[in-house]
Amino acid sequence: MNVNEVINKIKEVALSQQTVKSVFDGDVYTNWNSAEIKFGSVNIGIQNIINNGYNTTYSLVLYYGDRLLQDGKNVNSIYTDGSNTLQSIINILNTIEMIDIEGEVTYTPFQQQFMDFLAGVYCQVELTTDSAIGLCDLDSYVFVDDKEELTERLIEQINEYKTKDEDLTLLLQEMLYKINGEIIK
Repeated sequence: MNVNEVINKIKEVALSQQTVKSVFDGDVYTNWNSAEIKFGSVNIGIQNIINNGYNTTYSLVLYYGDRLLQDGKNVNSIYTDGSNTLQSIINILNTIEMIDIEGEVTYTPFQQQFMDFLAGVYCQVELTTDSAIGLCDLDSYVFVDDKEELTERLIEQINEYKTKDEDLTLLLQEMLYKINGEIIK
């Protein structure tokens, strides 16, 4: 999975949580100082990307934040919501076939002035996926110079992936169209 796929999948999972009203990626200080933000909010920050040819590991910081009442009486509720929400997101991501998150997760509570005074938790996770193009893909690559054979292979791939991966199927269909103008549904 590439960066966009990973971030979009995390956003999709985060928005499925009842406690999450908005999700951002990038700089948490910029994102949570926006007037349009809705709380509770999740922010995804990428720290590192390591690729060994077969797998890609993303070091991510996941944040959960919500408005703190003036008297601070909801701080423990926010810490609870935050750690439960982030753990649910991690658990759901771990059920996805191409994603693996291993190891203990430490949740660090915070109170911080953004546009609003917030409380929340953050954690760092190491998310590992198959490489978008791994060494095994390069080893099995075969150049096909015959247009008919290439068309045949693309049709086979479209039929194989159309129920598994909609994005890949669309990409293969687009390639087929560019090669010989044929449209396969």
